[in-house]
Amino acid sequence: MADTTPPPAEAIEAQKAFDAAVAECQRISDSLPSSVAIAAGEVTVTDEQKTELEAARTARMDALKALLAVKRWEGDGGPKEAEAALRKAARDG
Repeated sequence: MADTTPPPAEAIEAQKAFDAAVAECQRISDSLPSSVAIAAGEVTVTDEQKTELEAARTARMDALKALLAVKRWEGDGGPKEAEAALRKAARDG
């Protein structure tokens, strides 16, 4: 792999925010009743749960837009290298 310029701080923070938003969506999704139980009519998803998940999904989309705005930088080595460097910097640091 060729030497590349490390990701700028704002790109690392954007990746961290996106990772956190993804994790929050997963946490909420995991807390919902199973689709089998819902289909069987045993439980329902409450309006509060729906609202919480929708808000988390909106936050995730906003974080993705912010990440895409800063995902590339001068000397990043190309799209694949930039993505790998950014993920590594955000998750290791």
